[in-house]
Amino acid sequence: MTIDRVLWMPLIFAFLCLIPCPKRMTRLTFTTGAVLSAIGAWLFVFGVYWSPRVFAFSGNLMMDSLSAVFVLLITSVGMLSAVYAGGYLFKEGDSSISSLRLRRYAFFFHLFLFTMLLTVFSNNLGIMWIAIEGTTLASAFLVNVDDKKSSIEAAWKYLILCSVGIALALFGIILVYYSAIAQVSAGENVFLLNWTFLLSRAGQLDPQIIRLAFIFILVGYGTKAGLAPFHSWLPDAHSQAPAPVSALLSGVLLSCATLGILRFHILTTAATGSAFSGTLLILFGVLSVAVATPFILEQKDYKRLLAYSSVEHMGLAAVGLGFGGAFGAYAAILHIVNHAFTKSMLFFSCGHLLYLFKTKEIGKIKGIFLENPFLGIIFFLGVLAIAGMPPFSIFVSEFLILSAGFLAGKFIPCVFLLVLLALIFIGFLRHANGMTFGASEESPASEKSFLMDSVLDIGLIVIFVMGFYIPGPFQKLLLEAGRVAGGVIV
Repeated sequence: MTIDRVLWMPLIFAFLCLIPCPKRMTRLTFTTGAVLSAIGAWLFVFGVYWSPRVFAFSGNLMMDSLSAVFVLLITSVGMLSAVYAGGYLFKEGDSSISSLRLRRYAFFFHLFLFTMLLTVFSNNLGIMWIAIEGTTLASAFLVNVDDKKSSIEAAWKYLILCSVGIALALFGIILVYYSAIAQVSAGENVFLLNWTFLLSRAGQLDPQIIRLAFIFILVGYGTKAGLAPFHSWLPDAHSQAPAPVSALLSGVLLSCATLGILRFHILTTAATGSAFSGTLLILFGVLSVAVATPFILEQKDYKRLLAYSSVEHMGLAAVGLGFGGAFGAYAAILHIVNHAFTKSMLFFSCGHLLYLFKTKEIGKIKGIFLENPFLGIIFFLGVLAIAGMPPFSIFVSEFLILSAGFLAGKFIPCVFLLVLLALIFIGFLRHANGMTFGASEESPASEKSFLMDSVLDIGLIVIFVMGFYIPGPFQKLLLEAGRVAGGVIV
């Protein structure tokens, strides 16, 4: 397995899903493609993860330990989302979504996976920019699966705002190119936008231009990552998208954009020899948590509640990266991983809730545990996990991020975050308590799906086990990724 084969697999299955055939065959092709893509990516990553860097296409594509973590994340959450969608959207006898729309959904789902994989494999910053814009175009069609007015509005808002952000990021890339071109000798055959080349010449780049470039990158990619105050598209898109798509958007799309910011953060720190980019990351990270807090406390829609939680957790990841060092970077990357699995499981739970209760309003859902004990347990434990309750995985990474901050002497932002996280925990517990316990006013639907329930089981197992133990090979990969992100290039 090679980088190009890992990329080609979801692209091939995307076109296979367009072939007109019965719904059952489309579902089989759709889910099989996601499973095989995940297995192929896992075999590739753990087959070469001991190697510092693997290149392809003349060095324009690369996998290092940092991108390897995100490859595993994309394919794992993608597989879970595809399996869940097999029971959620492709139900036999359900004619609410036509076969044509299902084939369109399957095509753009795999195309979305391809663009995200291309993003994290990109060594060339120009290709990364194209890939991130590609994720916007592919996922916009996934947000609008049912063609309802609210879905169309959310898709257009998402498309317009993220495209404007990406345009600003392009200007930042142009500034980096301008700074790099002055350092190239006549006749020297190099790719000026390759991240590895720029990092090797970081000491020769103009610090003032690189600082300005990072501001544009942070605003541009920060829009896609859901950092406040550039996050306004996120609650609408997540609330209107189907549950499997919301899981992908929150679990891995935001993470891919964060990786784009991280690559430039590493470059900026090396070029300027200062904490300029780290300070900005802390500022916007804390702001994101602060902006999300009142919306979480007073939210009426449970999918929008989880969307604002994503703003909070991407802010925490940005803060961890901003604290600097291999420890802070490791904590931030671990938090991104933990958030991806926890939030995707919660969005899958939302799919169950919407099917059973036919509403997204928190106030209209009571007694989940009495009506459906399995879902009640999964949902309540998932809420505790995303709110940072031990012994779940989110608690571990939040603890490590705050520890990195205190060790770095960043006492004020750490204390402020502790207060905000306490308020968020109270808000989540209040919402979950009202929804899970008590008696429901009317009997909800009670259909069960093995595919959908099994995905919830897997998600809960992952976030529970990761709170105690990280498998050795994956832990080693995370540690190496932390060293790269912390500026210790391996």
